[in-house]
Amino acid sequence: MVSTSEYPVIEHIELEPRWVTRQVKLDAVKAHALAEKKAAPGTTMRSSQDIERWLESLEFELAPEGHVICRKKLREVFDAAALVGDIVNDDTFTSAIGMFLRRRFGERLIKVKTLYNVTCKAVKSELFKRPRTDKKAVRLKKHGARNPAASRTVEADDGVSVRYVTEFMQLGCATELLQNKLFPDAKELSESFGAFNAWRNHLSKAFRADDGDVTLISVGDGQTPRTAALFAYRTKWQCIAVDPEMNEKGQTYDIQRLQHFRAKIEELRIKTKRALIVMVHAHVSLEATLASITTSDGTCGCIALPCCNWYAAIDTDHHPKVTPEYQDMSIFSPHRSARIWENLPCGMICKPAM
Repeated sequence: MVSTSEYPVIEHIELEPRWVTRQVKLDAVKAHALAEKKAAPGTTMRSSQDIERWLESLEFELAPEGHVICRKKLREVFDAAALVGDIVNDDTFTSAIGMFLRRRFGERLIKVKTLYNVTCKAVKSELFKRPRTDKKAVRLKKHGARNPAASRTVEADDGVSVRYVTEFMQLGCATELLQNKLFPDAKELSESFGAFNAWRNHLSKAFRADDGDVTLISVGDGQTPRTAALFAYRTKWQCIAVDPEMNEKGQTYDIQRLQHFRAKIEELRIKTKRALIVMVHAHVSLEATLASITTSDGTCGCIALPCCNWYAAIDTDHHPKVTPEYQDMSIFSPHRSARIWENLPCGMICKPAM
């Protein structure tokens, strides 16, 4: 049966970059701390002019070549010399030092992050030694200990089948798939066919190929809408491919019921009657994907082939899988695990009041 409904409805939203969100939170914390200091009795807010007068007394000179002083040490000396109750904003202090030194030394001043090629009587310059960063320690401090279930180290197995290549060669749409240059290599072809085979074996009764109310959403489909196109040719569904690396420059595909978006799934809001998600080696969590989808009954199916360090993020303990996770030996990749759900919770379309 083929539906002529108005679905799917797709809305593209713009997400705020994560660094902007972090900076806004940091600025709010700094502003709160400064407000508390100002509110304390007997405090005086020092201006940039006060700081520059203090800097003038330090008798700055250019440091020997290769020597620098750190702004943090200057701030420590200033705080030690300040009167009880004096308050100086970090941004004000940084700006005052920069303007003072540029005025004094002009183009001879060299600044690298918080380091300046100057010296003074209060803070002597030191030979600059580039610090060696312990990247593992930094990553551990930022993200915490690694979850052993988040990623897998797997080895290739020689017992790989070529059944999907054979199936592809026997398809009536094989010529169109090749002409559209959807599959760059056999590996990508086998992954898309592996997702299709998972639907065929485990979800074809719940999501029938002739049900036009179904929308397939291929998340992380790659530079071409390869998995969505395969389903568009072989079903009657509306098929949507989403990937931030999708190549859209002058590229069109003469494939019915196929749409493709150069975007993250978090940037889309997809509303449809029924939905089946396909995540072939997608680098996004299952939770974030479900948050972008709304259906008539508030549920959707999902076929996931996780990879890299996304094994834990593309999983859930709260909803049973249709079949235990299995290894598809016809996929030409060491990451060939398949996970399948029939009823995962997502957003529900609100019915208009009668």
